[in-house]
Amino acid sequence: MLHSARRKSLTVPIAVIAVAASACSSEPRSDALPQVPAIKSSTQPTDVLKDLKACDLLEPTTAAKGFESPRVETYESDNGCRTAKRGYASVSIYLVPEAGIDKLSPGQGTKVPSKLNGREAVEIPGDAGTDACTVAVAVGPNARMTASTTLEQTGTNEEACALSREIAEAAEPKLPRGN
Repeated sequence: MLHSARRKSLTVPIAVIAVAASACSSEPRSDALPQVPAIKSSTQPTDVLKDLKACDLLEPTTAAKGFESPRVETYESDNGCRTAKRGYASVSIYLVPEAGIDKLSPGQGTKVPSKLNGREAVEIPGDAGTDACTVAVAVGPNARMTASTTLEQTGTNEEACALSREIAEAAEPKLPRGN
């Protein structure tokens, strides 16, 4: 009996040594995975437009054309601005940090893909009916700037788009480059 107890007491340490030795083998293990540091991701999107004010982008173009002083507006986002020139048009710019141009509704118009200074953009002639147009410029995949025009007297969507495009082209260089 002493002999079998002694044998069992030797079996356990030998098994432990065998397992430990196999773990220290110089052979590469096929099941070993490289250690990758944990990356913390934010669930909150960053507002790439937070340092800009829509009225600062709109005023230089509209003041030169005799429009009223622009006023803050929050229809499309918290960072919007609108102005008007009696008998001609009302125009607005919105900075939308949480939705790219793909999320923009065409309203009554149709989205026409375009480019503006190398950025993805869309024009939406007739978005608010006749005599209206919106030009939206991508600021990365999840943010945009929109410039919209509604003509007050008889005009065409093309004329409205020309003014929206002019406003967007003047504001675009001040926009950050998105991700």
